[in-house]
Amino acid sequence: MSHSHSHWKGFFVFPTMLIILITAFAPPALALEKVGTTSIQVLKIPVGVRGVGMGNAQVASCRDASSIFWNPAGLVHVEQCEAVAAQINMPADIQLNTFAFAHNFGAKGAVSLHIVNLYTGDMKVRTFERPEGTGEYFNAYDFILGGSYARRLTDRFSLGGNLRYLRSGLENSTYNGLSVDLGTLYQTGLRSLVLGMSIQNLGPNVTYSGDYSDYRNETKSGGLLEVGYEDAALPTMFRLGVSADFFEMINVEPDEKHAATIAVEMNHPNDNRERLNIGGEYIWNKILALRLGGKFAYDTESFAAGLGLNIPLSPNNYFTFDYAYSHFGDITDAVDEFMMQPHRFSLGFAW
Repeated sequence: MSHSHSHWKGFFVFPTMLIILITAFAPPALALEKVGTTSIQVLKIPVGVRGVGMGNAQVASCRDASSIFWNPAGLVHVEQCEAVAAQINMPADIQLNTFAFAHNFGAKGAVSLHIVNLYTGDMKVRTFERPEGTGEYFNAYDFILGGSYARRLTDRFSLGGNLRYLRSGLENSTYNGLSVDLGTLYQTGLRSLVLGMSIQNLGPNVTYSGDYSDYRNETKSGGLLEVGYEDAALPTMFRLGVSADFFEMINVEPDEKHAATIAVEMNHPNDNRERLNIGGEYIWNKILALRLGGKFAYDTESFAAGLGLNIPLSPNNYFTFDYAYSHFGDITDAVDEFMMQPHRFSLGFAW
């Protein structure tokens, strides 16, 4: 009887946690959505390629150098040194690239450095009088430089954080500031169930330097009124989720060549409604990974998929390649060229 009871307890743990998450974060029917009220939008773009392939369900399942983009506490799972660079395809020829390096010092904790760079390229200056362009050009960019630290406080509980320098520019107007991320991982002791939580992009409101011409109002002399930029909050995100070894949770012992992870995450942005992410990853022989994810309550996004290769170079060194595709509804359907689709690629090396 005791063995049977243990089997059913493990089987129902994951669905029970899912119900708890949905209940805790279910938005009121008439909740006010503060869309378009935050700044530094690059902070909202998911750039960890493995996580994107799992539908962004990463707060409890991250385990490599890209953990800094989801939950910095996941850096404790980095075994030695890892470096990963990613290329994120964006619409309108916008370039988005990231780089992350992580090193684990064991009992002293893990550290990481990362860079995120978004650049639009040159765009035409257009006015009411000359809508086809004045002959002048401008561009916009966002640059992020961050440092991270994570440590196991107990054998079950880990804590991590990011400190980031933010620089953003639009033509001659710029912003410089700092933001903080905090995250935790907790091994619940219920088989392989892990609880993860993070809060991202904490910091002061953003105010760009300089003035702009307000076309809504004119001075008494007929000229345009020059006004300063209003401030806007950072896109703060709260994430809460669970992950588990799929086979262990259903009480199945597969061949050692097979492994699978399932994850569920609820996230609450300060400028939109709550969202649900569900994802899974199957790994064959520690070499090939297949990933699938679903996204619910998003404006346009619906599903994601990806794959990964882990190629050993020596007993302690290996090369990684990850690819992910995230469907963006009408935005995806409106573009025919392959490289304009929302593909994500990353290359990594561990030693």
